[in-house]
Amino acid sequence: MNDILNDELNSAFIANDRQFKGEAIAPYTEGSRLLLLQVRDEQDSSVFFIWAFLYMHIQLAKSKKDAIKLAWNKDLFREKVMDWIENKNEQDRAEATNIVSSIIEQSQKGQVEPIGSNSESGNA
Repeated sequence: MNDILNDELNSAFIANDRQFKGEAIAPYTEGSRLLLLQVRDEQDSSVFFIWAFLYMHIQLAKSKKDAIKLAWNKDLFREKVMDWIENKNEQDRAEATNIVSSIIEQSQKGQVEPIGSNSESGNA
């Protein structure tokens, strides 16, 4: 019963209807963000980040367990991303960029910024 309730609550708050080239994209969550940090390298280009972001979220949609396992093998993850984009073109990159930008932008809309700190309002 709890699984059914959790599924209902998750579907009410998270849109999971995004796709890239017919492949489902998992929702962007704190968990997926942590997996991306696991595979990230300071020297990554912004284009590689776009492809890595999309690849990771496609893998999460396929199998969360396998995606997590892959994230702990950084070299294999990078190799898989490079294999995956081998047949992609400039138009695909533009579409991927739009999707990732939209996902990140949407996730930031839910964040609340404080108007002022307690010290500004006279509260301690």
